[in-house]
Amino acid sequence: MTTMSDLDSFTLFSLLPTELRLQIWRHTCHPRVVEVLYDDQEDRCASTTVPPATLHACRESRFEALTIYKKSFGTKTHEPRIYFCPEIDTLYLPRPPYMGYDDAIRSFSELVLDTDDTVNLAIDYVNPDIRRPWETYNKYALMHSFPKVKEVYLVLDADAPAEEHIYEDHDDHEDIGLVDPSGDIMVLCRLLSEVKESFFYEVGSTYTVSDTKEEFYEQPVLPPLVLKSKVTHHTHHEHTHHDHPHYDHTHHS
Repeated sequence: MTTMSDLDSFTLFSLLPTELRLQIWRHTCHPRVVEVLYDDQEDRCASTTVPPATLHACRESRFEALTIYKKSFGTKTHEPRIYFCPEIDTLYLPRPPYMGYDDAIRSFSELVLDTDDTVNLAIDYVNPDIRRPWETYNKYALMHSFPKVKEVYLVLDADAPAEEHIYEDHDDHEDIGLVDPSGDIMVLCRLLSEVKESFFYEVGSTYTVSDTKEEFYEQPVLPPLVLKSKVTHHTHHEHTHHDHPHYDHTHHS
C-alpha cells in the first residue's frame, strides 16, 4: 500500500538511466531573476540573488548545471562570480543608490564583460518626483546597449536602493520574482503611457536641415516595455562543501 511518505520521497533516483537523470537535472534549471549591482568605485559586480540550487545538489547535478549556467558579469579588474544563463534568466539592474541611473549604469554593457547575449532585462520604474535629470536618457541608452533584448521589464514597486554592504560577502540571499502588477488596469496603462511620453519628450531630438531651414523631429525607438512588480523571499545561505567548486559528492552511476 502506498503511503503519503512514499509519495513525498523518491529513493530510486540513482537507479534511473543516466540520460533520464541528466534530463531531470536540466529541467530543474528554471528561469530566475538575477539582481546585479555594479560598483564603479571597485569596478566589480555583486548580487544577493540565490545561486541555482542545481549547482549544489550533487556532483552530477553540478556538472549538468554548468552546461547551462556560467560565471558572468566580470570586469577588467575582477573575475566573474555570478552564475547566469542569458537565454532563460532575467538580468535585473536595480536603481543604484545616491545618483540613480547615472553614467556608470548607462555604460554597464561596456564596463561589464559578456553581456551581449542577455535576452531578458529588468530595470526600475523611477517616480518623476525623485527622478534625476539625467536618468531618462541613461535608461534609454542602457536599454539599447543590449542588442538581443526583445522587451524590458519596468519594476514598479522596487525596494529601497541597496546599500554599500551589498558588495561584501555575506549569507543573506534573495529569491526574486517578477509578477504582473495588481491594481486598476486603467491606472497602470496611464502610467505606462506617461513613461513612454517621458522618453519621447526627453530623448527625442529636433534637427534643422541647413539648406532648407526645415525642422524635423527624430522620435526615439523604444523596446516593448512591460510593467512588473517585484516579490522577494529572503533566505539564509548555509555554506557547505557544495559551495566549493572542487567539492566531492557521491556521483550517481
